[in-house]
Amino acid sequence: VLNAGGEGKSVYVGNLSYEVAWQDLKDHMRTAGDVVYAEVMTMHDGRSKGCGIVEFSTPEGAAEAIATLNDTDLKGRTIFVREDREQGGGGGGGNSGLREGEGGYVAPGGWHQAGGRGGGRGGGNHGNLSVYVGNLAYETSWQDLKDHMRAAGNVDKADVLKSEDGRSKGCGIVLYQKSHEASRAIRELQNTELNGRPIFVREDREQGGGHGGHGHHNGGGYQNRVHHGVGGGYNQQQQRPGFMPGAPAEEGCQLFVGNLSWETGWRELKDHFRQCGDVDRAEVAEGSDGRKKGFGVIRFHTANDAQSAIDTLNGVEFMGRPLEVRLDNKA
Repeated sequence: VLNAGGEGKSVYVGNLSYEVAWQDLKDHMRTAGDVVYAEVMTMHDGRSKGCGIVEFSTPEGAAEAIATLNDTDLKGRTIFVREDREQGGGGGGGNSGLREGEGGYVAPGGWHQAGGRGGGRGGGNHGNLSVYVGNLAYETSWQDLKDHMRAAGNVDKADVLKSEDGRSKGCGIVLYQKSHEASRAIRELQNTELNGRPIFVREDREQGGGHGGHGHHNGGGYQNRVHHGVGGGYNQQQQRPGFMPGAPAEEGCQLFVGNLSWETGWRELKDHFRQCGDVDRAEVAEGSDGRKKGFGVIRFHTANDAQSAIDTLNGVEFMGRPLEVRLDNKA
């Protein structure tokens, strides 16, 4: 809610205890001014999302709340209070010719776009506007993700990445309006809890046409008898299923990933490993009959990122199975 001068009357309140009801929130915030409306955001099942919106009768009341109630205790948790940057419905953003997906936007070919609205926004001199969010609970929707990430700034888009069957991959992309908001999200929302799981937040290294980019998923799969970068897995009749075209950027960049579920394709594998760094290529091995063999290869841009993946993801469950992650000794 904005007044004629553009000053906001609403504030966003985060880190609420899940026991806090709208009346608790309203009573707490009334110390700063006359509260017209208080809302605790909830999920479909009625559970609190741990954040809310409070509207004051005057901009001065909102300003006073930010100045005096930030970092105060409410039912055992230290809340933060900031300007509601999405007042007036500004959270949707334009789609620049892209059709709306579930909280994200989709290019005409059906590919997920997250970094750059046609490859421009998010790169160049604009700074990094989007972040990658991992370890999401599978029931987390794009709206849940957006509401949680709004604690750091004005969210243009939030997208939970999904498999072809519509199931969540447990990760997502959040696009902010300003680069300093994305930086704040990385700094302040790392390891915060969303739907019962601690999330990790890092820079979206594929925005705006980086290595592969969301727009077309270039550099994803490789098929000997099909166009490069389109398919996943291996159609070659060969004994060395870990083969990848070209050489790694440096020694120690390429990893073997074993114990993959049969549903895991190269896109799912790549999206999962992006939490550890910049993935150049991802492959899932397939037999001559097209069936997956349950293992694959990941090539990172740097050896440090590859080692981080070993340290972070080896033995960790993905799509229902604990992964084996180690250096690819045949690279």
